Amino acid sequence: MAPISDSILIFTIISMVILIAPLVAKKIRIPDIVLLMIAGTALGENGFGFLQRNSAITLFGEVGLVYIMFLSGLEIDLFQFKRTRKRSINFGLLTFLIPQIIGTVGVVYFLGESWPAALLMASMFASHTLLAYPVASRLGIHKSEVVTVTVGATIVTNVLALLVLAVVVETAGGAEMDLKFWAGIGLGMTGLIALTWWGIPKLAKWFFKNFTESGGSQFMFVLGVTCACSYFSFYARMEPIIGAFLAGASFNRLIPERSPLMNRLVFAGNTLFIPFFLISVGMLVDPSALVGDLRTWKVIGVMVGLVVLTKWIAAWIGAKWFRYSGEERNVMFGLSVVQAAATLAAVLVGMREGVAILDSAALNGAIAMILATVILGAWVVEKSGRKMALKSLSTSVANNAEQRILLSVANPFSATRLMDLGLLLRDPDRRGALYPLTIVSESNQSDEAVAHGEQLLVQCLAHGESADENVIPSVRVDLNPADGIVRAVRDLRASMVLTGWGGEHTPSARIFGSVSRNLSERCPARLMLCRITRPLNTHHRILIPFPPLSEHRSDLPALCHDAKRLCKQLSAELVVFLSGDNVESLKAQLEAAQPACDYSCHETDTWKEARARLFDEVREEDLILLPQERKNSVLWTPTLDRMPDLIDARFPKSNFIVAYPPLPQSGDEQLPGSVDPAPPDHKQLGEFRGIELPGNIDPSSTLLHLTRMGLQDDPTLAGEAHRQLLDSAKHHPVDLHRDIVLLHAHSGSRPAPLVLVGHGRIQHPFFSRNTPPKVVLALLSPRGNGPKTHLKALAALAGRFRDPEVLEAVLNAENADEICEILSRSSQS
Repeated sequence: MAPISDSILIFTIISMVILIAPLVAKKIRIPDIVLLMIAGTALGENGFGFLQRNSAITLFGEVGLVYIMFLSGLEIDLFQFKRTRKRSINFGLLTFLIPQIIGTVGVVYFLGESWPAALLMASMFASHTLLAYPVASRLGIHKSEVVTVTVGATIVTNVLALLVLAVVVETAGGAEMDLKFWAGIGLGMTGLIALTWWGIPKLAKWFFKNFTESGGSQFMFVLGVTCACSYFSFYARMEPIIGAFLAGASFNRLIPERSPLMNRLVFAGNTLFIPFFLISVGMLVDPSALVGDLRTWKVIGVMVGLVVLTKWIAAWIGAKWFRYSGEERNVMFGLSVVQAAATLAAVLVGMREGVAILDSAALNGAIAMILATVILGAWVVEKSGRKMALKSLSTSVANNAEQRILLSVANPFSATRLMDLGLLLRDPDRRGALYPLTIVSESNQSDEAVAHGEQLLVQCLAHGESADENVIPSVRVDLNPADGIVRAVRDLRASMVLTGWGGEHTPSARIFGSVSRNLSERCPARLMLCRITRPLNTHHRILIPFPPLSEHRSDLPALCHDAKRLCKQLSAELVVFLSGDNVESLKAQLEAAQPACDYSCHETDTWKEARARLFDEVREEDLILLPQERKNSVLWTPTLDRMPDLIDARFPKSNFIVAYPPLPQSGDEQLPGSVDPAPPDHKQLGEFRGIELPGNIDPSSTLLHLTRMGLQDDPTLAGEAHRQLLDSAKHHPVDLHRDIVLLHAHSGSRPAPLVLVGHGRIQHPFFSRNTPPKVVLALLSPRGNGPKTHLKALAALAGRFRDPEVLEAVLNAENADEICEILSRSSQS
């Protein structure tokens, strides 16, 4: 019968095949890619003849082939690839050399082909195409080391196989393998790598910064750039799949895994382009050519046998070398045995007029080899990959706590940015949803205000749906935004709140407190105040300055997890700034947090040095994640409280997030081993002793005078206290005011803490402080007091200076004894 010519009917038939094939494949338990190829054979000219492999089907098929390699580069775990790049190169060489050498000898021996033809046919065995990769992705093992190693090896073996193709074809055409030939290939590959690895990120960052995904502009930009890179591969004498893979790897750093753009790219590939390619390959199979032609059967048998044998040997050696399990070895074999892209390129070029190295039997053998290896590879990856996935589930610790992220949105710009951040932080392995919320003031409860809020939430809903995320929006009417958000957190049992940075400096904000200030004092869940002025996928680095005593944060494991998750999603580097004595404890927490990602540490002796180093390092494209403390926390200090405003003023173009831990007993995010959440007790401090400080001595002598005069009854204790306070002054002083510094240490065996109060105008810079203090407070806790008790006493002492009247009275005091009396009175009130 004549093929169908109506284009609408052709597309309808192919669409129905793409729809039905996965459903049927699931019922009969075979990979859907196999059924799509069989459907292509049945519908094509060599089957029932319904469809002709015309230019339209060929076009979509070629784009589908390019798309497979693009997605494999886009979804590869770059951090894992960096860690396993040596294994990828080694396995790439193994899976190329073993099939190339054994295949060449086998083709000459069994089929009697010439050496050029044998080299070309063996290059088909040496290459492989990641047609089984969608199976691994569906099973959730695409981020595993074995899959990453095999995907990385793909680029190595395919480049070498296509290089063999180029050399054989050029030789057959009469070209000489001279310096000019090799220089052309080398320069072409260098130019292609430079274009993809350096050109694409610069162009993409500019485009993503200036154009949103509305209308699909970012999707079309990525698709157009990928196809352009594929085309430019010809100038490097390589096939388009190489350029597509490199383009995908370049976009990998710019397109977060959980984003609307990634969802659209994967959807378009898996539902349209890749199925078209599989159907078009199936149309090449000619079942009638197998009838009565013994040479064709012999060629098929030799080709299929050699590719399966040699790829299995390479996978077996690689698994033994890298100490992989049997399931991992099988997945490595299943991914690397599948033939398609480079195989088709080699056989079609080998039969081209002017080359004529291969005959029609080789074409039929190649098509049969593609069909056989696709079926085998998909089946092996499906079977062994499922075991890998189940083993991973059984060995991992399940986190059953729901992740409910509440997003307070007030305008269209911040709504989109906060939704992007929420999608990045949302863990798909945990139950939960995103809860965008808009608050309508009770004094402005008009239909227009409510309608505006609903429009914002519709925008959030559409943004979340495009990323396939569960979004539950709501509009609330309340007296003020802070009250509305706090009530919503309690009603929804939210574990985290994302809201805009409200650095308001209006008179009402100064009197009644800004929204962000009120939230930081009253919001029970983890709170992130976000100033996001540029797209999140344009960040190179995430900077985290950990203040002193951060190892006692109640949410430290969760904060480390979120930071590393952001780095993983954005393919950004994590840069951590540490200071003080507990650097190793923080580094251990970072190391233990999942997922794994690249990070570097800048270690300094004092918080002031760490802060200065941070300010020197910040660039416009960095994201600053600032751990902050609640004002009623035992870890709060006035110096830390000023940091957000300082960053806001000094880096107006940089994104930053201020992260607060949950309030005590807030629920979901409270972690075991955290600091005691009880509020500081202002009556738990012991005796205050006043000492007048001379102004003409250096800082170390000042502390020596303070301890000797304050501990005259115990000279031995005075020496010990001096050493510890000296360490505190150098590494972790607490700046309560420009003229007040608080030092602390464990010393002595008294029943209660002792506070030494030094007063006097010190004339020299006080260690890391440029401005000498007027008042030096030294808290000495008994040695038997644990960290929690010591921190409570520290917070109790620091908390007294939050009272403006106490602070003013201390600054105006004429001597140390007067300050002791003021502080004693404040503890009794």
